[in-house]
Amino acid sequence: MSKKILLYNPRSAKWKFRMPMSLMALGASIEGLQDYEIIDGNLINDTETEQVLAKKIQETDVLFLGITVMPGPQLWQTVPLTKSLKAKFPNLKIVWGGYFTTLHYETVLESGYVDFVMKGQADFAFPQLVEFFQGKREVSKVTGLSYIENGKIIENPATAPTHPDDHKRFPYHKVQMERYLNPTVLGKRTTAFHASVGCPFTCSFCAIAAVYEGKWIPMSSQKLIEEILFLKKEYQIDSVEFHDNNFFTAHQRVEEFALGMKNQNITWWGEGRIDTLLEKYPESAWKAMSENGCKMIFLGAESGSENVLELMDKGGTQTPQDCIDLAKMMKGYGIIPEFSFVMGNPVDPDDDIRQTIELIKKIKKVNPESEIILYTYSPVPYPGTELYDMAVEQGFKYPQKLEDWVSDFWLNFDLRKNPMTPWLKPHHIDQIRNFEYVLNAYYPTQTYLPLTDLQKKILRLLGSWRYKFSIYEYPIELRILMNRVFKYRSPEIEGF
Repeated sequence: MSKKILLYNPRSAKWKFRMPMSLMALGASIEGLQDYEIIDGNLINDTETEQVLAKKIQETDVLFLGITVMPGPQLWQTVPLTKSLKAKFPNLKIVWGGYFTTLHYETVLESGYVDFVMKGQADFAFPQLVEFFQGKREVSKVTGLSYIENGKIIENPATAPTHPDDHKRFPYHKVQMERYLNPTVLGKRTTAFHASVGCPFTCSFCAIAAVYEGKWIPMSSQKLIEEILFLKKEYQIDSVEFHDNNFFTAHQRVEEFALGMKNQNITWWGEGRIDTLLEKYPESAWKAMSENGCKMIFLGAESGSENVLELMDKGGTQTPQDCIDLAKMMKGYGIIPEFSFVMGNPVDPDDDIRQTIELIKKIKKVNPESEIILYTYSPVPYPGTELYDMAVEQGFKYPQKLEDWVSDFWLNFDLRKNPMTPWLKPHHIDQIRNFEYVLNAYYPTQTYLPLTDLQKKILRLLGSWRYKFSIYEYPIELRILMNRVFKYRSPEIEGF
């Protein structure tokens, strides 16, 4: 029996599953060189996950088990799962990768049940890791790998991000594609796609900046067009979510892609910067996007406070007024802006919350179609930034043991829903959540498809007086209706 690599993607959503793109990229890098299997926890009942993996391990001559781990639900599941599998199969070699692993690799390795971690983008280094397990390469020659040797953590030289044009096509045949083509606000058969690596900015609150340090490498517009048309031909997609960290960085590339989608009947969504789109995008780019499928753009508005924006070090010229101006402009092009806010920053949470609520209401006034997503501030380990240092000074610290991350407290913290940061008091969280209930009632999201027109009308009617008169306290009637009756889903937790 030939050896096989098992690649596991822990559950990250309860509905509308997306392809495990990180593992598919790893698989593409060794396609034809080593047998492997991708196992997606999103497609397995939670109570059966360990049983499924244990059976695979028992029935297969496993070279190693690779697990990708993001903060939040994936981490919460993976810690006890990995610990249990290691206890059952002590000779099984377990490798972690992903954002959480990259940022907290020491904590992961010191757990005692993860043998190796791959830091950063692992596409290029993954074949090296396979060669190590095959006995063809020394462990010290695997770039991006960290491990414990003689009681000391060893960090091999970092691996550099690779160009997307050099990546092999995803092994779509290795996954259940039909399970990942779901109806969304964009279309009936929506797929996810990643068309660039990193981000050219170093925002002080962003984990992307900590991992890629300002590097951005885009797939060429020509290859991007080819890949999307391939998916249309082979899997009949009609819409795409671009999960790039900054899809709209270069207007010429985006305009070329948009023109390449002419007459293809494909709608699409991506993430962009407010100042870039407002200042750098010519009318020709907006026109091409508007006419060729761009339906919605996710935008990091972050705060209504100029002082907070300055501390966030977004690296551009964004102001609160820019959000209003862009919302108004996008209304003219028929493209929906999706503004994300991180409320309750440690500088002055009271002022930040107040100014952010004021900004949101101004945005909604000029463009009611604007989508609003609210988070509470959760710092990331990006050393050397003033905002993070201020959080530490006020008493914030991360868990020192991997098991300590597995709690309701830290799960909610990673989802940016936890009130227990040192600078945020219960009344701050009440302010944010109460306003969120009123906002979502008066302006129900378009992105939650099960919400009917009648339900939206009921919510708007009940929330209207609160919104118009800025009375947000104790919205008990809205909480009951949205949580228990309509089962309203927040896009910040599970997307749209």
